[in-house]
Amino acid sequence: MKIRLIGALVTVAVLILLVFSIPLATFVAQVERERLVTALERDAFVLAGHAKETLNTTAGSVLPSLQPYVDSYSKSSDARIVVTNASGLVVASSDPTIAFGRDFSNRLEVAGALKGLPAVGERDSATLGERLLFVAVPVLLGDTVLGVVRFSNPKSVVDEEVQRHVKGIAVAGLITLLAAALVAIPLALTIARPIGRLRASTERLADGDFSVQADDTKGPPEVRELSRSFNAMAGRIGLMLESQQQFSGAVSHQLRTPLTALRLRLDQAQDAVGDDMSPVAIALEASRVEIDRLQEMIEQLLALSRLEGGSAATVTVNASAIVRSRIAVWDSLAAERQITLKVLGLETAPCVALEGALEQIVDNYIDNALTAAPDNSTITVEVHRVQRHIHVDVIDEGPGLSEEKRALAFERFWRGATTENAPGTGLGLAIVRQLAVASGGVAELLPRADGNSGLVARISLLAR
Repeated sequence: MKIRLIGALVTVAVLILLVFSIPLATFVAQVERERLVTALERDAFVLAGHAKETLNTTAGSVLPSLQPYVDSYSKSSDARIVVTNASGLVVASSDPTIAFGRDFSNRLEVAGALKGLPAVGERDSATLGERLLFVAVPVLLGDTVLGVVRFSNPKSVVDEEVQRHVKGIAVAGLITLLAAALVAIPLALTIARPIGRLRASTERLADGDFSVQADDTKGPPEVRELSRSFNAMAGRIGLMLESQQQFSGAVSHQLRTPLTALRLRLDQAQDAVGDDMSPVAIALEASRVEIDRLQEMIEQLLALSRLEGGSAATVTVNASAIVRSRIAVWDSLAAERQITLKVLGLETAPCVALEGALEQIVDNYIDNALTAAPDNSTITVEVHRVQRHIHVDVIDEGPGLSEEKRALAFERFWRGATTENAPGTGLGLAIVRQLAVASGGVAELLPRADGNSGLVARISLLAR
């Protein structure tokens, strides 16, 4: 959790940096490029002022007196400087490879400046073999053009200067990101530790420990408030379950006594009537059956109530051994209908369950399978392992259930078409599901994998 929180905080910092840094880098690149061009223009106009006096007094001849200005600018700037006279002939240059008197009038920027129009832009240079960024300004005396001052730089040089400033922004962003990570670690720990403690308390509550209390004295205000709410919720749930258990105990006592008394009176009445098949005797026998069914239903409802409110500890059991022991119990009853009970799968299958829970689940599944299975059929109980779980499957050859009915089968009092006229309460599978949940497992009904009619009643428990 701590790692995820740190990752989330750093991700947010990265997104913020990207949102702000990309536009900022674009803006800085544009500003820096404009600054470099403006600096070239400024220097060109300043040098043009010096060149005006020289070119005016010398009528455009090569003047050694202008070269010191050019050399001075070349020391503080990487730009290549060329000064021409009114005919476009070079009179001064910072580049020793350019001879005095060389004709530059065929350069577009120089030709434009000789007409009195300053030129700023870039073009392909055949001499340099790359793009050239230039500034060309006319040297004016009134309306007369005395010459041209041109400052130029390879575009790659300008791009490198711009990239240097952009890299500075990138380095600053990385430093900011590192600082954000350093801040995120203690911040994540401050937030994650109390949340982790609250999660541990929640897991204890989920395991049935309703006395658990979260620490509401540490952590951010929101987490402390959440912990207080959790404590209030756990207390209320504990009181509700305690009241439910007390009610279950009271119901058990209050209902068992009159039912027992009623059963005794029915027995006395049947003894008085005798064993004849009179309508009274038949009615008394039917009443006894209903009393037995009602008593069984009450016991199962109370069992469900205890399961929902209890917090019994799980134990390690051998699913294969339990299945074989239950098959031995049910085998004689199945033989009365020529139904074969068969065991397949693992010889040993240790798994986790409530004590006695797997026995009840297997008994319920086999009982239901015997009700649904036709005579002279086979009920297969298979024990196998799938990854970290042990599966116990009770497979019958009955009519099976539709998907909709399989979803409803674990509801209380639901009874299928094959069991509507059979004795029972409709609570068996509801108890199975509750036993499975209390054991940390899953109970489900599935169609047969081979496509034949029938049903697979499965209990899946955590393997040991």
